[in-house]
Amino acid sequence: DKHTLNDLFVAATTKYAKNRAITSHAESITFTETKKYVDNLASSLLQLGVKNGDRVAVIMPNVMQYPISIFAILKIGAIVVNINPLYTPHEIDYLLENSGAKVVIVLNLMAAKLDSLYDKHGLKHVVVAEIPDIYPLVKRIAVNFVIKYIKHMKVSYNYKAISFRSLVLKNSPRTEIVPRVEHDHLAFIQYTSATTGKPKGVMLSHKNIVANIKQINAWLQPQMPDLDKQITISALPLYHIFSLTANLFTFFFAGSENVMIINPHDVTTMVKTLITTPFTIFSALDTLYNHLLRSKQFTKHKYPHFKYSVAGGMPLRRSVVNEWYKLTKVMPINCYGLTEASPAVTLNPLDGKFDGSVGFPIPSTAIEIRDLKTGEPLGIGENGLVWVRGPQLTSGYWNNSEQTKLAFDANGWFNTKDIGFLNNEGKLTLSARQSEMIIVSGFNVYPAEVEAVLNEFAEIKESAVAGIPYRATGEMVVAFIVFKSGCKLTRKEIINKSHTVLTGYKIPRQIYVVKELPKTLIGKIDKMALLKEYVKKK
Repeated sequence: DKHTLNDLFVAATTKYAKNRAITSHAESITFTETKKYVDNLASSLLQLGVKNGDRVAVIMPNVMQYPISIFAILKIGAIVVNINPLYTPHEIDYLLENSGAKVVIVLNLMAAKLDSLYDKHGLKHVVVAEIPDIYPLVKRIAVNFVIKYIKHMKVSYNYKAISFRSLVLKNSPRTEIVPRVEHDHLAFIQYTSATTGKPKGVMLSHKNIVANIKQINAWLQPQMPDLDKQITISALPLYHIFSLTANLFTFFFAGSENVMIINPHDVTTMVKTLITTPFTIFSALDTLYNHLLRSKQFTKHKYPHFKYSVAGGMPLRRSVVNEWYKLTKVMPINCYGLTEASPAVTLNPLDGKFDGSVGFPIPSTAIEIRDLKTGEPLGIGENGLVWVRGPQLTSGYWNNSEQTKLAFDANGWFNTKDIGFLNNEGKLTLSARQSEMIIVSGFNVYPAEVEAVLNEFAEIKESAVAGIPYRATGEMVVAFIVFKSGCKLTRKEIINKSHTVLTGYKIPRQIYVVKELPKTLIGKIDKMALLKEYVKKK
């Protein structure tokens, strides 16, 4: 299969021309309109000098401009660099430098984060979007008024930028030659946290993601024959690979509608959308399901068209599943994936059953469980390292041959660093993570990154960071700190200093000041001993 994402885009926008494609704030654009905006933006990017293979960073929550931007970038053979809009300037700085992005497309609410970065690392242009860019005039004025004068959100920035609206509404005759895009060309550099403390850029080609979309379709089609008539709620951030593939790509390319939720933490606004939209699909993380179940606004309504619910990013708790099913009569299905696999690896059937597993390998995907020490394949029911092979797997990490070599064996199998077992049906159950990764509301937090920040503080001698269970977010970050002799910082000072370089979900929620950090026989910090001594089980 030599198809690219661009081929799928042309096929969908031709076949489903009049269908609603993207909806936000009750404003919808059809597949035809989406194609027009994408063509205009692609043409504008070419005129700005963006070439085949150039990297373009996108810093946006779930707004209409997000899919328009990525499809335009892909059309001209450039590479999308997704950046979490919650990131601090410090975190964004590293990703722009590492990726070598030439252009950034950013929402005005996040634009000030580039104040110190816009003239660094060879960045040539910043394109700034406003939420209602392509809404009708009256709504555009109203939304911008609310953002600026009622919600008092910061929309100013200290550099010269290009208006997104001017680029997508530009209907100039196109004389540019659109570069030829092949299926093995890179489509995305998708950053994922690394145990070294610096994020790694996962290289995903058109071939990888198209393979994953087709694998998911082959799994869903027999169970969801009306794939082109779905209305999916995109509440999870599309810059995250799970939502990007499971929501946007899977259903856009099938001809279905994506309804954008800009801020899923704003339950009042989200519920307004849910009760006025005949949605059929809602994908979320365990923590978002739990968050909605705790909301009286959500639980007092019925959702008559709702049929399918998918969960990923972190394990679903049985208690949350039972409560969700009792309220909605829809059983969430557990799946498993990782950025390196575009992301889907396993899926459960849409059969209304929950067994705690993450399901069967999707078509053309192989899973092997290997012994942690010997690397030998293990039998049914035996816990070991999960290794994966399939066409959706990355070729490696951007500018990081060392980590690429470590991730694969000689036969192309990828080490997920997750621990699990296969049952006699071939279903995968995850038991634990080999790494120390903490998952806060579905976002990966690596202790090494947080420790590196804490250890930079002049007053701190050393630190240890770990995760503990926490109902609201799945896990929370806790830190153990040893101060240098005669030095001290309050908890508030530590949090405030951390905020300048770390995103909110990475910052320790609990801080323990200790005299020394216990060590194992080989000199590693014994985090289990720290947790046992200081942290009460929740």
